[in-house]
Amino acid sequence: MPESRVAKHTFVYGGERYFRDKAEDVLMCSYGEKEDPLGTKASLNVFHHVDRSDLKGRVRYVTTADIDWSRQAKADVEVNGGLKYFVASAETAATFSYERAKTAKLKLAKFMIDEGPLLNMVNNEATAARKFLAQEGRDGRIVSTIWVVVEAKVAESFAASGTKASDIEAEVLGAKLRISTKASGGAKGRTTIVWEPGTTFAYLMHRVAKWNKDKSQVVEFDIDAKGLN
Repeated sequence: MPESRVAKHTFVYGGERYFRDKAEDVLMCSYGEKEDPLGTKASLNVFHHVDRSDLKGRVRYVTTADIDWSRQAKADVEVNGGLKYFVASAETAATFSYERAKTAKLKLAKFMIDEGPLLNMVNNEATAARKFLAQEGRDGRIVSTIWVVVEAKVAESFAASGTKASDIEAEVLGAKLRISTKASGGAKGRTTIVWEPGTTFAYLMHRVAKWNKDKSQVVEFDIDAKGLN
């Protein structure tokens, strides 16, 4: 099983380091300026979020991380106040705490948009995000991966549904996005969660590595994990 570790500014899974600072402000495909790029508290200063409708058909479930919460420090786990977690019995997220994480044996579920679909979205639909990244320059970032806290049954349902973007149904609820499993797997019925501010535990970003001549199209993205520039 891949290593998983929760620290004040970082979540580590399988050797990859994810950002935790300002996670309460972050949604899938939030974009903005990376602050303190080389410092301990490197994070995304969110400017805006890509329209939720542009995410439909591109988001996929990746994996679930089992966390031994008793081996994590409470001060590190609860660093982001007001964090919420997803329960199997309701779409409304519940209030997260260190004690709740231990007693309910909560897990972390990873969702992402692969680089190809991300490139296609930014170039063809998310015009405002593309223009921002062009103007912001080297510190411009867009969130491509998020970890959310879930009950075991939620994680099991998404895992049973599959890891392709086509295995997830998405519905726009204003500034929120409702994510549902298509297949029930071993569980009865669909599992649904609603992404909103306060539900992101950790995140990873992409930065533009190469533009076309007039910066009207992104040619290449680079991954930006915790500890990279």
